[in-house]
Amino acid sequence: MSTVGIATSKILKIKNGGNEPTNDLLVKEEPLEIIIGHGPETKRKEFSLAVTMRTPGADEELARGFLLSEGIIKFPADILSAKYCMQAKQPENTLKVELRNDLAFDAEKFKRNFYINSSCGVCGKAAIEALEGELSNKEYPTPKITSKTILSLTDQLTPHQNTFKYTGGLHAAALFDSEGKLLVIREDIGRHNALDKLVGVSGLKQIDLFDKILWLSGRLGFEMIQKSAMVGIRTIAALGAPSSLAVELSQKQGITLIGFLKKEAFNIYSGKENVILNS
Repeated sequence: MSTVGIATSKILKIKNGGNEPTNDLLVKEEPLEIIIGHGPETKRKEFSLAVTMRTPGADEELARGFLLSEGIIKFPADILSAKYCMQAKQPENTLKVELRNDLAFDAEKFKRNFYINSSCGVCGKAAIEALEGELSNKEYPTPKITSKTILSLTDQLTPHQNTFKYTGGLHAAALFDSEGKLLVIREDIGRHNALDKLVGVSGLKQIDLFDKILWLSGRLGFEMIQKSAMVGIRTIAALGAPSSLAVELSQKQGITLIGFLKKEAFNIYSGKENVILNS
């Protein structure tokens, strides 16, 4: 069992009228500062972009995915490197991402210096209309998937969710191909972090996202659809319920959106024409 994202705590367990001191396993939650290195080779600058509360592990993937899903960069190749900053007070919680020398990066645009907690995503985002202007998902074809494939997704994940098995405190994001084959899974205490880690590793592995199925463990808020749309994801299936804004954005972007996914049932909120039933 990997212990990167796990901590222990002494607790008092109350059961059947009695009590027992014992040790419990907890999901780690620690801050990660993402610093951007940008500018010409002879005039490099640094900019503190964000602080996210995350479960340690796959930090490079998280940073790469965050830059892509927030539209800060357009392509995985825009990043030269992503490494821990050894000069920082907490190197293990500080990651420096070096952008291409010729890439235009306007630090003033990102001086909101947003703080990201493990439950709400990026706080203080711009209005929905402004976000929609950045999205271009409609240029991608939306894949057809069968109801049989959709119903098969969740059961494949249990053997791969090791940290969740021991702590019960993590969200997961998984990527499947259109036939339901599991390609990648990532976990984190934050829904959006799990998704960003998935986007980051997909970029590193050069996996196209538009023809894949994204599976999510939690509810579907607007920010999860926005991040998915930003990187070209066309099909999303989740165990939880979507919000009204999540459905609205999915419909506008032509994304197939599935919620309340269970062993024998699911709801289609957007893109019903892309789901082949009874197959």
